[in-house]
Amino acid sequence: MNIIFQICIACLITTIAVWFDYRERRIPNYLVFAGMTVGLVIGMASGGIKGLAWSALGALAGIALLLVPFAMGGIGAGDVKLLGAIGAVLGAKGALFSMLYGAIAGGLISIIILAKHGRLKVVLISILVWLAGFIGYVIPGSIGRGLRTFQHTRSHDYLPKSGLSIPYSVAIAIGLVVAVIADFQVIGL
Repeated sequence: MNIIFQICIACLITTIAVWFDYRERRIPNYLVFAGMTVGLVIGMASGGIKGLAWSALGALAGIALLLVPFAMGGIGAGDVKLLGAIGAVLGAKGALFSMLYGAIAGGLISIIILAKHGRLKVVLISILVWLAGFIGYVIPGSIGRGLRTFQHTRSHDYLPKSGLSIPYSVAIAIGLVVAVIADFQVIGL
């Protein structure tokens, strides 16, 4: 199949998902499963059994990429399935680069939202305290003990929940657009 057609299908599914996620804070199963089905059909039509396997691997890769953030409560199941649908249509590489650029976009969106609500400083300090404690476990001796002690004395600040959330499908959509523009490669600076 033509890659332009596949990109258009992935963008259509993602745009509809963003609309639902923004309005209702959920992505319907029928949308993402229809997207996965279309991806599998495109794979089968373009490459037979190999194409079907390519699409299935893409769907599994997309789901696998977001499984840990979902298990930790950072994102919803709809976002996981959306990336699976993108993977089914564009393959594992499409899912990987959509996720890579989507994670960057999500981080930038989060920084903007935290700053807008005056919570960026608290979150950054908490991250630095956590990082100091982590480094304290890596560095031996008194410096490491000091960093670990510093983390424990500041444990009441340990990565507080901001109470803010964003529809992560927006970040995934931005990631998909950047991945398409970058031709599913790492952008060289």
